[in-house]
Amino acid sequence: MPDPQNPVVIDSGSINPRALAEKLNISLAELAGMVGVNRNTLAAEPLGRKGHEALAPLVRLLAFATEMAGSLEGAVEWFKHTPIVSMGTKTAMEHVKDGKVEWVYHYLERVYNGAYA
Repeated sequence: MPDPQNPVVIDSGSINPRALAEKLNISLAELAGMVGVNRNTLAAEPLGRKGHEALAPLVRLLAFATEMAGSLEGAVEWFKHTPIVSMGTKTAMEHVKDGKVEWVYHYLERVYNGAYA
């Protein structure tokens, strides 16, 4: 579970889409497209159930990547720029855009447990 001090999550445990988009250095519209919802879904305040459900797997993935990379900045760098060579030349971000956020999470689990990356 993401750290409550993580700026992507606010005190009530609700995900802050604008902070997440900012950390990824993308627009809110790009973030919405990545997780398959309308931009207005993520712009709603407070974030509704649909927006939370769309973002929760990505936040979980980034929290795990942060743990592995040692920093959110390192996790974002990996997420956006490092190809997952066992699946071709696409980055984790590109796989998430393709709807494969759970696959990327399980990939990280395998790497964490010592599987070849």
